[in-house]
Amino acid sequence: MRVNCPHCSTKAIITGSKELAVNNIELYCQCMNTQSCGASFVFALEYSHTIKLPNQAPKPVTTE
Repeated sequence: MRVNCPHCSTKAIITGSKELAVNNIELYCQCMNTQSCGASFVFALEYSHTIKLPNQAPKPVTTE
């Protein structure tokens, strides 16, 4: 996954993440343009919808 800085459009790296819910994650990012920008920011990543269903039903999760 590629993330660009929302301030200068330069490539950014993901430095960490925090799972808020099963399909909702915050990505902590750092701009690679450290000389003229250097912004730190958070992107939200979430599941939206399925385009094509899987060929097989998922196996149920078992807890032992």
